[in-house]
Amino acid sequence: MRKLLSLSILIVLFLGWACTEEESETTVLVTEEVLYTSAENVRLLGRLITNQTITVADHGFYLSEDEAFASPIIISLGPKDGPGRFIGEANGLTNSKSYFAKTFMDLGGEIQFGNVIQLNTLGPVLESFSPTFGAVGQTLDIIGQNFTADTKVFFGENEAVINSLDFESRIKVTIPSASNVSVPIRVVVQDKTLEFPTSFEYQIGTYELISKFPESVRIYDNVFYNASNGLIIGLGTVSKNSFYSKFQQFDLGSKSWKEVSFPGSSRSFAFFTNNYIGGGTAALTPNPYTINQSFWRINGGGFERLPDLPFESRESIAFESNGSLYVLGSKEGNPLALRKYNPSTKAWQNLPESPVEFSATNANFVYEGNFYVVDSEAILWKYDVSSGQWNSVSTYPGNLGQGYGMGQVIGDKAYVGLYRRTTDLWELNLNTMTWISKNDIPRTAQDITVAHFEKDGFLYIMRMPDITIAGSFPMNLYKFDPNGL
Repeated sequence: MRKLLSLSILIVLFLGWACTEEESETTVLVTEEVLYTSAENVRLLGRLITNQTITVADHGFYLSEDEAFASPIIISLGPKDGPGRFIGEANGLTNSKSYFAKTFMDLGGEIQFGNVIQLNTLGPVLESFSPTFGAVGQTLDIIGQNFTADTKVFFGENEAVINSLDFESRIKVTIPSASNVSVPIRVVVQDKTLEFPTSFEYQIGTYELISKFPESVRIYDNVFYNASNGLIIGLGTVSKNSFYSKFQQFDLGSKSWKEVSFPGSSRSFAFFTNNYIGGGTAALTPNPYTINQSFWRINGGGFERLPDLPFESRESIAFESNGSLYVLGSKEGNPLALRKYNPSTKAWQNLPESPVEFSATNANFVYEGNFYVVDSEAILWKYDVSSGQWNSVSTYPGNLGQGYGMGQVIGDKAYVGLYRRTTDLWELNLNTMTWISKNDIPRTAQDITVAHFEKDGFLYIMRMPDITIAGSFPMNLYKFDPNGL
């Protein structure tokens, strides 16, 4: 409409000039239209129409919240020679507000104005944010409209650092420290506060270093199991150079260690549970390995030797269910073998083979009497002990590293990850079969997990550098709080 008005004025002027024998001097100043508005910016188009030579000392626009222009914002564009369009821009306006605008020109002390038009700045709008789940220090994107330069973003009560605000519609922020696991995201644009309907979920989980292995050694390919109030770890090798022939017991209450003797022969790569130790290698030299077929039951603080294994086992997985022991896979003999040990009869039974190869390199856990294991393709398998059926039930979303991950159940959730040369840990809800990531464990990505156990809702994890990392490094025992902020 404003363009049509300007065109009509021009047509009338030209017709008037054409019909007049003597040209009259005509000058018209027009406030044509609003080219652009946002929450705080406006861009205006004006035009000076004249049939004479004209020079103005200044020209531009007046902008005001009231039609009387009592306290106007003056957009000065400076001197101008002759007719033509001109564009002016104002910044720092208030969002969602009505303004009045008009053109002006300064003819050497005489100010002339054009017509008045009304405009409205826009209100801010929220559209989305991503990711919806993340950790402190990560970057989060907020998409919306009409954000102003002084926009602020809050996660709950904690203000986020804004890294960039682009095109008044995209904000990049650094996720601030957590006050709660789930917090609303508020965006404050001048005098308006907007809030997303869904909350942001923090990636959580805290690690506390509570102890170190009592000897200045690094043991590999070891055995570990739960004590009544802590951890027992041992056997395996010292930096793969010599056997470590004993155990060390850690007591959570006193945070102290004590040595535990083992009456059996040394070994590495043995299978183990909280009640059994068996198999493994009897010599350090491979190609081929000498297999240790002795089999032991753990009785409280002591050990009872059982009849030797009727099969060879190296890096097998062992788990218990309904009072029986199961041994799965091996890097010696049949890698698909599944065997069941009956402690009453002290007899072994061969069960149908597994669908894929498994060994101690595969993270695994037991939940409600059934066995779960992550294969080399990240598929999570469930072995139903009652039916003997194998089924793929999920896919592990984390980094498989170089194998040898851990699995540990706390309540209805399993914690899987911390593979060799990785630091990520994932929580699996065993009711919904959904995964969420937890905070990474401290130290370096070259570490490996050598022991883990659960106590009173906390996960305890022992880590140390991989064998390829030279130097003197301790074996660190961490306490992990899955719900820690």
